[in-house]
Amino acid sequence: MSAAKLIPIESTHLVVSQNFLPFLISSGALGGRTFDVLMNRLPLEKLHERLNIALKIHPNSVTLNDFRAPSEIIKWENHGLNLSQKIITPHTEIAQIFNNKSIKLQWHIPPISNENAVHSNLKITASKVLFPASAVGRKGAYEIKKLALELNLELMVLGKMFEGPNFWDGIKTEKFAGDWSKIGLVIYPTYVEHQPRLILKALSRGIPVITTEACGIDASALVQIVKTGNFEELRKTFNEIQASKQSAV
Repeated sequence: MSAAKLIPIESTHLVVSQNFLPFLISSGALGGRTFDVLMNRLPLEKLHERLNIALKIHPNSVTLNDFRAPSEIIKWENHGLNLSQKIITPHTEIAQIFNNKSIKLQWHIPPISNENAVHSNLKITASKVLFPASAVGRKGAYEIKKLALELNLELMVLGKMFEGPNFWDGIKTEKFAGDWSKIGLVIYPTYVEHQPRLILKALSRGIPVITTEACGIDASALVQIVKTGNFEELRKTFNEIQASKQSAV
């Protein structure tokens, strides 16, 4: 690959982006060198396992069986990850997978301008619930749909309905256009997330979040983490937050 040709011959240690790793390993470009890997997603093998779990829960999904990488790419990526000295990542779940050699970075919380109102953790007046993704299975669309139907929630949503044109039928939805002042809670029961930009934007505004381990964010006063794919825990956590908000009024 062309990137391998740009590596100075005198380089003895490299930091390699995860997407290049299988190709650099298979080409022999990393032979005789030590290297660390900068990771922003699950290893492909574990990503496939996660998608297969989601597909088993939602067998009628039109998207959960879509992406699978070739076995050769998985083999070379696993080989490279095993050979690496350090795994560098801000993603909590990835860091835990490689806990014996991970370097955990901090997610960057984007600053907000003074004119944007910041929510109080205890006094949230906005009432809208945001699902910060398109209607796609791997992002937890089926879980948020089930929760909204059971509890009669109104949702603000993003993107297209990849799981079908009538996916949100029976639920009152509104397109999220970036007005965070309307959002009182973010619910993101995702199975896969590598770059949780909208979650970080919500946290910068003090908006509470319910999400899964797959999001890669640490639990905190604002962030409630539930087990990936566990709807009962999701519903319980939502009800607990609603009860605490009511008692704080």
